[in-house]
Amino acid sequence: MNPGSDANPELRPVKLRREVRVRGVVQGVGFRPFVYRLASEEKLAGFIGNDTDGVIIEIEGAALALDAFLTRLRVEAPPLSRIDSVTVSESTATGENGFRIVASEVLGRVSTGIPADAATCADCLRELLDPADRRYRYPFLNCTNCGPRFTITRQIPYDRPQTSMAKFPMCAQCEREYYDPLNRRFHAQPNACWVCGPRVWLADASGAGIPAADPIVSAIDRLMAGEIAAIKGIGGFHLSVDATNEAAVMRLRRRKRRFGKPVAIMVKDSEAARRICLLTAEEETLLTTPARPIVLARAKENCGIAAAVAPGIPWLGVFLPYAPLQHLLFADPRVRALVMTSANLSEEPIAIDNDEARARLGEIADIFLMHNREILQRCDDSVAAIVDGAPQLIRRARGFVPLAIELPFESPQLLAAGGHLKNVFALARGKFAYQSQHLGDLENITTLDFFRESLAHLMRTFEIDPETVVHDLHPGYLSTQWAKQWAEERGLPLIAVQHHHAHIAAGMAEHSLAGPVVGLSLDGTGYGSDGRVWGGEVLICSLDRFERFAHLDYVLMPGSEAAIHEPWRMALAHLHAAGFDVESPELLELLQANVNEARILKRMIDRQLNAPLTSSCGRLFDAVAAVVLGRRTVDYEAQAAIELEGIAIDEPDDVLGYEIDLLPGDRAAHEPARLLPAKLWRKVVDEVRAGIAKSRISARFHAGVAAGFQRAALLARETTGIRQVVLSGGCFHNRRLARLLRMRLEQEGFEVFQHLRVSPGDGGLSYGQAVVGAAIRRRL
Repeated sequence: MNPGSDANPELRPVKLRREVRVRGVVQGVGFRPFVYRLASEEKLAGFIGNDTDGVIIEIEGAALALDAFLTRLRVEAPPLSRIDSVTVSESTATGENGFRIVASEVLGRVSTGIPADAATCADCLRELLDPADRRYRYPFLNCTNCGPRFTITRQIPYDRPQTSMAKFPMCAQCEREYYDPLNRRFHAQPNACWVCGPRVWLADASGAGIPAADPIVSAIDRLMAGEIAAIKGIGGFHLSVDATNEAAVMRLRRRKRRFGKPVAIMVKDSEAARRICLLTAEEETLLTTPARPIVLARAKENCGIAAAVAPGIPWLGVFLPYAPLQHLLFADPRVRALVMTSANLSEEPIAIDNDEARARLGEIADIFLMHNREILQRCDDSVAAIVDGAPQLIRRARGFVPLAIELPFESPQLLAAGGHLKNVFALARGKFAYQSQHLGDLENITTLDFFRESLAHLMRTFEIDPETVVHDLHPGYLSTQWAKQWAEERGLPLIAVQHHHAHIAAGMAEHSLAGPVVGLSLDGTGYGSDGRVWGGEVLICSLDRFERFAHLDYVLMPGSEAAIHEPWRMALAHLHAAGFDVESPELLELLQANVNEARILKRMIDRQLNAPLTSSCGRLFDAVAAVVLGRRTVDYEAQAAIELEGIAIDEPDDVLGYEIDLLPGDRAAHEPARLLPAKLWRKVVDEVRAGIAKSRISARFHAGVAAGFQRAALLARETTGIRQVVLSGGCFHNRRLARLLRMRLEQEGFEVFQHLRVSPGDGGLSYGQAVVGAAIRRRL
């Protein structure tokens, strides 16, 4: 007998058994087959299964092999997974042989996550375009590394019966793949093929089928002829036209009633994107992530894209195909770029159901490319940009939702209702918050219904039953009114959180900052503690409280909401506050106004009739755009400010800024310091009259705003000793402003923090509300 063989019981390695609990995004991402292969390679026995807490693994074998397994578990995890925690405990060895995958269990409260929808992987794309493959040109192929997840899921555990694929029984071949642990389609819940899966067809606005040997090829024929197509995707329908056809884009704008706001375009791949945009390496990386967001990138001159796609600005919103059906559209060499914009009328939720799409889009689309895989959750495309060298989410939706966002401490179960514009709510429990997808502006019953549907789904999915409801301070927001009624019906406590405090708290929590910090919260509108409209704020913030240290000086908003839609009103108010005679012919010419209009607004200002006070930085940008660019009215939110930023795109960063005075406050008397832009206005008017290039005036304005808030931050540091600064609010979507302010602050020795995982705009507001609400609950 060989003395070293296992036949000698004294020399056999001692077997140990460990129970391993893994929490995070570990379902629907190939985690179980990954663990199966790992255990097999390390010659370990045991099992793995899904449950509502994540995955549970029992593993048995030699100590060295167990240690190697646990190390590789984290290091080699599947690309779509996210491990939040691994808990290991010792168990009793059973002598079990072999490793197996067991059925999912529903035990206790949900703490795992549904994965986000992921773009078609390279392996599936290769099969899609391979004539020899059985899934050649099949519009719904997927595997554990890609495909729909959130948008087809009813609830956890993420298994096929809980998805909209439940009604498609797998054929024998698909079933073999599904149950083979060594196949990349092992437990790929949407797994399907031509034999057993969903199908696609072409229809007209009445719903009548359009005969076609290949519906996708026929749809391309119609698109290339200038028609408008409604195309069913992953999270809803897109409205699509040939992006190189000016007449077709204008026809879509008229029918959709979207007259100025840019529309996104989809192109085949990174090479195609580089042909139309001046892509940076960071933008290309962002463009090709599994989330496949729309990325804002600078357009090349004479790039061939219709001018009506993004009128008046130097950027295009470009993204790549993320679903097999979209890849098939671009497999046709005739297709260079397609407009792919949300299928709705302006400000309505995206259409997802076939009948709903025909009813709502029948007067917009000429043809409908539809399929019969049900979309269970509406989810728009995400929008992102590279701001100051790092990715910034402008709209967090498909590809990111419902991934958990870590909290800096344990939170009770709570609901944060978000804001009014770009509404996103958040649920929180324990160490995580779960933000909804982008819902839109809460200005109609349709969007409120979408809010309710999404809330019910995420509450059910994550089994969160809120004990506290957090809302914005503004009493007129629909989100506030709804939150109060919902809480009252359930007997729940309410916490009102000031808008700009929530913005800064979101940035603090992303970076695990306990505070206090200096918070620069710059945006368009937020209800202040004094009942006025804030938006140019320097705050001293902790997570559970704040102090208003400084702000842009108040000016009146003549016409209130009308001043948002007509920037010339804000220009007149600012000029009047700066001491100009706004009825003079020279000023009227700058404002493109007549004397009667000016007198009416001046009377409103003098008498403070329907003219609330505001410290908004966004309204200051609007006002300057009205004078410099002649932007009298806007078609969409922040249009004037975006155009003002765009005109300065080629200007250097080191231009001399216009001066903004800083008037110190009195903290003991609770009087904040004030930033006074009167000198800035005198220089703007002088240089416009002198014929200075608009691009240079814009650059000097941006530099002046950055310098003004830098001075306010310095004063805050002199007063408090605080050296950490958080930048938040919608104005920090502005690349030039974010870059200039960060550089100036760092030059003065500040540590500067910007958003990474949630939007600095109102899309991130609910995360900040949840953080503040949880912090207040901890204090009480």
